Amino acid sequence: MSEHQKQKKVSTSLKIKLLAVFLLIVYLIVQVVNALMNIPITITAIRVTADNSFSATGWFFRNEVLADGVSSETVKHIVRNGEKVQQDAALAIVYTDAAALEASQKISVLNDEIELLDSAMETSTNSSDAAKMDQQIVTQISSLSSQVQGGIVSGVESEAANLRNLCLRRSAGDLNSTTLSAQLSTLTTERDGLEKQIVGRSTTISSPADGYFSEIVDGFEGRLTTEALETFTLDDLNSLNESEITDESSGKLGKVISSFRWYFALAAPITDLEGIEKGTNLRLRFPQVDEDVAVTVHDIRQPDGSSEALLILSGMGVTPELVTMRCQSAEVIRSSYTGIRVPKTAVKIGTDKQGNPKQGVYILTGSMSRFKQIDVLYEGSDYYIVRQGTGKEKDRENLVAGDNIIVKGRGLDDRKVIR
Repeated sequence: MSEHQKQKKVSTSLKIKLLAVFLLIVYLIVQVVNALMNIPITITAIRVTADNSFSATGWFFRNEVLADGVSSETVKHIVRNGEKVQQDAALAIVYTDAAALEASQKISVLNDEIELLDSAMETSTNSSDAAKMDQQIVTQISSLSSQVQGGIVSGVESEAANLRNLCLRRSAGDLNSTTLSAQLSTLTTERDGLEKQIVGRSTTISSPADGYFSEIVDGFEGRLTTEALETFTLDDLNSLNESEITDESSGKLGKVISSFRWYFALAAPITDLEGIEKGTNLRLRFPQVDEDVAVTVHDIRQPDGSSEALLILSGMGVTPELVTMRCQSAEVIRSSYTGIRVPKTAVKIGTDKQGNPKQGVYILTGSMSRFKQIDVLYEGSDYYIVRQGTGKEKDRENLVAGDNIIVKGRGLDDRKVIR
């Protein structure tokens, strides 16, 4: 064999080896890419609540009676927004001058201190009562803390007063009863003297009706009444102008909402009212109110040929925030659904134990994919709310909170090792 032929043979052999190495590298790259592409992407199943609702702006209709009398710098308010009052009950006291008002405020402070001292003097000094009171104080502190952390401000003042009362009574066992009696006598004498000073220097403004008090006067008290609502139309609603609402509270004491039932009228597209009729129970969600307000459909009035209708809702719940509202945006909640949120992209068609096709999702448990059926409760734009499983043996085929839902993966099958 010539030298030239030998060199040619070596060159061919080298090319074959290089080609084999190249193919091996390509094969390894393909395997790595496939392995990477086969790593499933998952999300954690969480329990959520979705509302079937629509938003609108509506107007409150109520029977309201203006309170006689004016507000000034020498007026002492006795009731607050949203507080229930009886006819002829005192709403406020008007004093003739600032000195009389100041004396009245001091009397209120003294009455509070006298009440606490009376309570303290009633406390027994034996250890069993002290231990019982310690437990009451701990309970009261826990209750007050829970309210504050939860953002519940109504009733906090009363809770704080009860806690102060308990603390003073608890410490009374270490105080000399003679000292307590002397302090009580001093405070009582001071209070009685102030009361004599303000005799004849005040007048009382009484409630004109039974109902709920509101300091806000907006100029619509005589217009948006329950009587006016009887013939109210969609055109009437559209003619209302929010800019007409005026704050007339300055110079006026307030008003009493004399009807315990109120109404909320709004315009709604017919498409949003499907399935809603008179008597249907709904909920209203206002931005300023902590909890949803239960309402009932009072009437639905649709003009001929209109794509909208006048929806009139009635309610009985009253809060300090509600009594001050007139024109208000709200979310009308038809129904709520609580379950597991599932992206639509994760939903597949699998089979149950009997081999029947079922809609469901695959979850990742360790390195194995498992198929779980879903029972759709509510459909959103790109997700479903599905029934949550209990986690019990007979309910293991349903999703539970904490499951790892596979939203992207290849070659998924029930009980298949995928990585």
